[in-house]
Amino acid sequence: MDSLVLNAKAKINLYLDVTGKRADGYHLLETVMHTVSLCDTVTLTKTGRSGIEISCSDPLIPCNEKNIAYKCAAAFFDKTGISSGGVSIDIIKRIPSQAGMGGGSADGAAVLTGLDRLFETGLSEGELISIGARIGADIPFCIKGGCGYCTGIGEIIEPLPAICGCVLIGKGKAGISTAEAFGKIDSLGSGIGISGIKQIFGNVSSLTDIAPFCRNIFDDVTSLEEVTNIKRIMTENGAVCSAMTGSGSAVFGLFESENVAVKAQKVLKQKNYFTALCRLS
Repeated sequence: MDSLVLNAKAKINLYLDVTGKRADGYHLLETVMHTVSLCDTVTLTKTGRSGIEISCSDPLIPCNEKNIAYKCAAAFFDKTGISSGGVSIDIIKRIPSQAGMGGGSADGAAVLTGLDRLFETGLSEGELISIGARIGADIPFCIKGGCGYCTGIGEIIEPLPAICGCVLIGKGKAGISTAEAFGKIDSLGSGIGISGIKQIFGNVSSLTDIAPFCRNIFDDVTSLEEVTNIKRIMTENGAVCSAMTGSGSAVFGLFESENVAVKAQKVLKQKNYFTALCRLS
């Protein structure tokens, strides 16, 4: 096998709280993440020459050592000791950037799992997660996928039953700096602090059950008018809940009916917002 095509799924944070801060500056999280069907396409091809080559459909994405996919490939080759084989990585972007949907992490996770298959190195999921965790906190979850209760800096994952449902993503033109968002969190002094979140999300039977618990602490420190408007439009047009994902600025809405979600999507499109209709996956 000389080439491999993979779907790199985005994630949303159904619940996200910041519970503390480590001595090294990393923030401690309590979050429930779920992959969604919105995805980038990552194509890996053996080149027969040493080195890592990156290309991307989005001209704003760096195609060099700064790219998370590049970093993951370099770490993979370092871990496995493969020095003679090179790879080209082509990324077709559909997941919006600076959105809190783990687009770069999803691409990196796909690179790690794909290179393991392409070069037949037989690394375990745990080994791949260990490589990814050193590069980005969301990469371990993107490797596992599904639904998970995540703690630590996001790398400690306890699988939860997958949830079925329709998801509408909306995003304005403005992005949110992750560093600035966490800086604002530090000034809050306290988090959301809902007890038993793992048990709550582990025993749901419908989207209505989880709707009251779809909370994101970053909503409390975000003042973007676009975010406020998108959440309002979603809830006024049938979403059982709506919140930002990650540190933003993308917003998700959960809908029990795809037909209702399509109508809400039309309203968002009329306002010239980015939209994507997908499913919890």
